[in-house]
Amino acid sequence: MEVKINLELDRDIRGLYVVAGLPGMGLSGKQAVDHLIKTLNVDKVSSIESDFLNPPAVSTLNGIIDDIPPEIFSFYYAEKDGKNLLLFTGNVQPISAEWQHIMSKAVVKALEGYDVAAIFTLAATPIEYYKYDVSIYGVATTRQFLNELVAYGVIPMEGEGVISGMNGLIIGYAKQYGYKGAVLMAETFLRTSQDVIAPYALLKVLAKILKIELDLRELEERANLFHREYLKYMKKAPEKSDKGLGYIS
Repeated sequence: MEVKINLELDRDIRGLYVVAGLPGMGLSGKQAVDHLIKTLNVDKVSSIESDFLNPPAVSTLNGIIDDIPPEIFSFYYAEKDGKNLLLFTGNVQPISAEWQHIMSKAVVKALEGYDVAAIFTLAATPIEYYKYDVSIYGVATTRQFLNELVAYGVIPMEGEGVISGMNGLIIGYAKQYGYKGAVLMAETFLRTSQDVIAPYALLKVLAKILKIELDLRELEERANLFHREYLKYMKKAPEKSDKGLGYIS
């Protein structure tokens, strides 16, 4: 059971920055990468179609079954401000641990022969209260790289922990194959629904790290709208609803 990914990408490209985001907590990483795909001038350089990697379910709308999406994972290439970006995302994460390992390893092995500067996966870490100015935490393949990220506002994740799914496994295999990499995680209190603040925060930090300018106006507007609506809701909510929220910033 092995997956081989062929990238239709010039191997003479130097200094390739890989940015991946798969569905996860708050859909934070996927939304961030989807926004890059939407706003940058990208070329699709590889895709994976598979029936058995989809969840064992179908989506329906008003009594009609949707088509099963044939394309599961995709790679896109873009050049921005002199930086070469390889973007990776997918509609789902494989439901079995085995296939999450297989796919994560295949993603990293697909980079063999390319000049990879660094690999980033974008994800989220849970908090118990709402915040607007969310922090970005990070883990990296080396202490030196982690220290470099601290200069851009990334907070090292202290103590022992686990990063589940492909957003963590890709960087685990990146370390195994000798690549420099990191998982960037935005705080989110929306664990099972879509967060609109976390992807905005992730891309603001990523833009600083890569020294590129990104068009984040749409994400900023969505984040600000959610913030305003949330504050309105909290003003109308009974006083007892505030207990345990911590603070709003």
